[in-house]
Amino acid sequence: MPNWINKKVIAWSLYDFADTAFSALFITFFFPVLIKVYLGGNELQIGLAMGLSVFIAALLVPLIGAMSDASGKRMPVLVITAFLTAGIAASTGYAGLFLALVLGLLANITHLISKDVYDAKMIDIVPRQLFGSLSGLGVAVGYFGTITSLAIAYPMFSYFGWESLGSIRAAFWEAGIFYILFSLPLFLFVPDIPRPTRSLSESLKSGLREIKKTIASLRHTPVLAKFLASSFFYNNAMNTVIVFLFLYGQQEIGLSIRQFFPVFAIMALAAAIGSYISGKLSDKFGPITMIKLALYVWIVIIIYLLFITTYASFLIAGILGGAVLGAIWTLNRHLIAVISPEHKIAEWFGFEGLTEKFSGVIGPVVFGYLVTVSGYPAALISMIIFFLIGLGFIRTIRHV
Repeated sequence: MPNWINKKVIAWSLYDFADTAFSALFITFFFPVLIKVYLGGNELQIGLAMGLSVFIAALLVPLIGAMSDASGKRMPVLVITAFLTAGIAASTGYAGLFLALVLGLLANITHLISKDVYDAKMIDIVPRQLFGSLSGLGVAVGYFGTITSLAIAYPMFSYFGWESLGSIRAAFWEAGIFYILFSLPLFLFVPDIPRPTRSLSESLKSGLREIKKTIASLRHTPVLAKFLASSFFYNNAMNTVIVFLFLYGQQEIGLSIRQFFPVFAIMALAAAIGSYISGKLSDKFGPITMIKLALYVWIVIIIYLLFITTYASFLIAGILGGAVLGAIWTLNRHLIAVISPEHKIAEWFGFEGLTEKFSGVIGPVVFGYLVTVSGYPAALISMIIFFLIGLGFIRTIRHV
């Protein structure tokens, strides 16, 4: 075991274990199933709830990040948002349609806020030259969390019935308990490093001033500006893949939820391996070089799916896509950690999160519209265009 892996590193990584599992169980799989199948809702309502939650979180995250930088206190935000997310998620399965949509919106808001503040905790754990390795380890551990949560959910669904409301409710409880249980080590063993403290009002005012300065200074920080432009486009494509992954498999391949469980687990394993390896390579070759490589692979994957639509092609593309998906999450985190000043790291993570979250609204809308009017080939071509534009921006960054 590398000598930099210690109690704090393990505790920090276990939050990824919890967070990624929550995303898989609640956001990707069973919230849409609850709304559409059991409560009589539709895809538009699901999209509006998720899109609005992303929009609200995108507005809040930079401010919360700036306030946590100014106050030096990140842990209270993490604890509050984690318990709110778990509690809201567990109760969603007992609500009617409108309330379930509202609860899903709120759970996603608190979940998204916690992710960016959690990323900023990296500075409390390892020196900057190890940010890539730490990021890769966290993302890799996170995907093992997905695999573990699916392994637990599988017998629950077999017991309650694969098509029963009871199985969905059990999955929501699992998501909430799993999230809290594996977040506890972070709360207990990675306290905030003492920094000069300010009152809440002072932190808020300072945070607002810093946000204005950061926005105004984007023209003087070309690396950040180019990266944000690039990540906006390629995150559009990747967020869309996450949203429509099961629907594509269902429509084009004919997969059921039960059949999709092991397929998704294999993809998660590939993502775990890809994220860890990319973190190590990012420390050696730099995050920019590795992001370029990952985007080239994404483009090849989409082209492959345009011409071959079989179960085998879906599985191959899923393994490769999982690997580069994990890689991109690792590399995004590493790049921001490397280029940001230490006193502004949470705020810069917030702006990267702002860009990523807004892309979680636009990409799925474009893809969904094109599927409706033209079918999956046209929608896949739109994703190639997003990846190409992102690649064009990232290629203008020469060195980090």
